[in-house]
Amino acid sequence: METPEGPSDAELIARVRAGDLEAYGDLFGRHHHAAERMARQLVPAGDADDLAGDAFAKVLDALRNGGGPDISFRAYLLTTVRRVHVDRIRSGRKVQTTDDIAAYEREPQGFDDPTVTGFESGAAAKAFASLPERWQAVLWHTEVEGEKPAAIAPLLGLTANGVSALAYRAREGLRQAYLQQHLADVASDRCRWTTERLGAYVRGGLTKRENHNVREHLDDCAKCTAVYLELVEVNSALPALLAPALLGTAGLGYLAAASGAKVGFVGFLVTGWRKATENSTRTAVGGGAVVVVAVAAVLAAIALTGNETPPAAIDQPPTQQPSQPPPNPPTVNPPSVKPPTVKPPVVSPTQPPPVDPTTAPTTAPTTEPPAPTPTPTPPVPTTPILDEGLLTISAPQGGGAPAGPGAQVEAVASAQWLITIKVPANNTKPVTIGIKYGSSLRWPLSGNPAGWTCAKAADGKSGTCTATNRRSPSTMPVTFTSPTAGTAADRTFTVSAKTGRLYDDDSQTLATPPTPPPAEPKLDENLLKLTTRKTDPDRYFRTITVAPGTGRTSVTVKLAYGASLSWPIAANPAGWKCSQSSKTCTALTPARPAPLYAEFDIPEGGAPARTYTVLATAGLLYDTDSETLAGPRSDESLLHILTPNPGQDPNPLVYNRFLKLSGTSGRVTLEISWGRNLSLLSTFDRGWTCSRSTDIRRATCSTENYRKHLDTEWAAWPGSGPSNTITVTAITPSRRDTDTNLIPPAKSRR
Repeated sequence: METPEGPSDAELIARVRAGDLEAYGDLFGRHHHAAERMARQLVPAGDADDLAGDAFAKVLDALRNGGGPDISFRAYLLTTVRRVHVDRIRSGRKVQTTDDIAAYEREPQGFDDPTVTGFESGAAAKAFASLPERWQAVLWHTEVEGEKPAAIAPLLGLTANGVSALAYRAREGLRQAYLQQHLADVASDRCRWTTERLGAYVRGGLTKRENHNVREHLDDCAKCTAVYLELVEVNSALPALLAPALLGTAGLGYLAAASGAKVGFVGFLVTGWRKATENSTRTAVGGGAVVVVAVAAVLAAIALTGNETPPAAIDQPPTQQPSQPPPNPPTVNPPSVKPPTVKPPVVSPTQPPPVDPTTAPTTAPTTEPPAPTPTPTPPVPTTPILDEGLLTISAPQGGGAPAGPGAQVEAVASAQWLITIKVPANNTKPVTIGIKYGSSLRWPLSGNPAGWTCAKAADGKSGTCTATNRRSPSTMPVTFTSPTAGTAADRTFTVSAKTGRLYDDDSQTLATPPTPPPAEPKLDENLLKLTTRKTDPDRYFRTITVAPGTGRTSVTVKLAYGASLSWPIAANPAGWKCSQSSKTCTALTPARPAPLYAEFDIPEGGAPARTYTVLATAGLLYDTDSETLAGPRSDESLLHILTPNPGQDPNPLVYNRFLKLSGTSGRVTLEISWGRNLSLLSTFDRGWTCSRSTDIRRATCSTENYRKHLDTEWAAWPGSGPSNTITVTAITPSRRDTDTNLIPPAKSRR
């Protein structure tokens, strides 16, 4: 595939293997500057061109012999530069001619960096190794080298938009694979339920009940608590950790030269690497030839002299190293000649450490060694964490429980609410709550409730309270006098709780008392009638009719409905003046009211949530009627999960599944969930809008006008059963259907 700038790296590599040396000239033109930048980190500037040329020659030999890279030419080339340099040092700078490139595809014998070893054994290494080489290549150029999509497009044979889309998939795939690998390491039988939900818990995506269960488990399980705290950091730091994790400390010089970064930027990456290693969240690339090549390239300078000390620390005293790099550290070039290898003597635990034979002593042997520099204390995490189990607002005494945050409750003369705070076990952090309320409400406390110290703000719209018992805050009762008017915002109060990094907030809206009927009202069962205006499978059409009468001064219709319904009257209905805020309509001609038309969507939930009530008042007469609307019906013919034929498969490198619906052309919602061995890579088809839930294995896609199936792409790890199953629920206004599909393990891929 060719772009306007020429063929891609992959096509040029294929042409070189077929004997086209001119294609290798194009590869040389694209990448020789990068090779020289890498070489200048290893040898003096005058020798950099010679080292880069030898590396290009080695790569050419590999390609002509059928080896070498397929896509990631840049990473393979930088690896070869570094290994040619190492070979020169170990052979005493003697020229060694060979046609065997395999020696340069292996790590030099005797080279073992403990930082890299620990890095490659982590969960991120396994996650990155599971990515396709094409994803690894785009992550190299975008995340490591910081190149723009327009600059990368010719290398990968894509447009700039195509590079952006591929980079998005690669980053999302790495993020999901990392979490899967990380959670798989700790998912014992006792903790599996909790660890599977930690990703959603970190992002505040669990229900109240699930949040409570996770909190209870974390209070008693130190292992899951450690994983939880680590995921809090990974959730916000994973994108920033990728570049320093891949480059390590030895490749910082190359990265700074490639991007024109200042020393301060290099110091930032060093700090990022330290933080990653200190928190045991090192990320790396491991497993597979391509992955080893990519890691080795960015860690090139680690083995410049056979020394395990990073180049940036060669001239720094080991006991004077600061916790963070100085603002302008001096640039230190690594030595061009490998120092002689000195085998350290074996030291018993009771003997003092041996003295470095290359360093002359500066004090008498009897002088006590200087006190070791204390290890700097790692920074305390400050990222706020939403904990939906921290705060609970109970229903008012004598009333039913609200349907959820913001739900309206029929008011009485006064409404008392109970505010409950559940803090972690043995909490020592201050516990505070803030109360804000609309203009129709007043400060709900008189003095200080038991266990709390409260203060009303001067603005008359808010206040704060602090618990006197941090380990077990008392339940706080608050009483709001029922409002008689005002909008929903005027009648709403909000409570925000905070302790340490945990926070939560909740709110409730009080309803105005219903308008009392006139003195000695009289029921007239012929005053009001509810009829079906027309039949439709996706909506309910109703007509509200008030009987005519003489001598009336007013006719009103008031509606009340469950949580699954919404205001059903269109704006400015003929013959009526309606207010959605008060849910009331007033007839403009009381003697002969016009028909009032209502339209309801197909509701979900229980019977109370699907019920609406109409109260008609005409002078001293009133009548009321109600109806419970039917919810969506189950229809097994609605949803079909299709596997495309080879000729219809848009991407044979992943698992495609078409989510097709039958017998509908309107609004459709698809709720998609999947097992732990699967990862949703992307969704396509115009007209669909998709969003990923805070739960890492759940997504919702919707369209207002169904015309075409939804194409989903999946990656799968080996396995079977629920871990390799996707579950899709299709919901239309009147129907719903649930279906499942088993994605084959990786060894069964097409």
